[in-house]
Amino acid sequence: MSSDEGLHATTTAEGDRSFSDDIRSVVVSKSGRTSKILVVDDEQDVVFTLKTVLTEAGFSVDAFTNPSFAFEMFTPEKYELIILDIRMPVLNGFELYMKLLEKDSSIKVLFLTAVNEFSMYSKFKSSVSPMLGRRYYLQKPIDLTKLLQRIGEMLSI
Repeated sequence: MSSDEGLHATTTAEGDRSFSDDIRSVVVSKSGRTSKILVVDDEQDVVFTLKTVLTEAGFSVDAFTNPSFAFEMFTPEKYELIILDIRMPVLNGFELYMKLLEKDSSIKVLFLTAVNEFSMYSKFKSSVSPMLGRRYYLQKPIDLTKLLQRIGEMLSI
């Protein structure tokens, strides 16, 4: 599979879970179906790890390494949460988020970043600043326990 297509697959884990009951309780959305998460990061190893961990936690996951392809495949109201890397080539996470908002204004996003200095992204500041229940940031390298806790918090609001 080429990097242009990204790592895309949809899976849901079955059987025993090694994660807390708190996480499992948010796996099923308010509509009664398995919560669906979109992951977009240009690093294949990060995408693979996130997809594996989230699938094992019981979420249904679509994962892409190419933000443009992820945008093309995006369907409004399909995802309870979107996890985006900020620094990606061609289309950064903030730009992708702004485009996704045009298709679905109700999306919740969790930005992942290894960046400490945001001056290069200052034009997005008012549109992407943290907002309770809607937008959060998690610093890379990702602590998987904190990731699952944050997802649980975001999906329970």
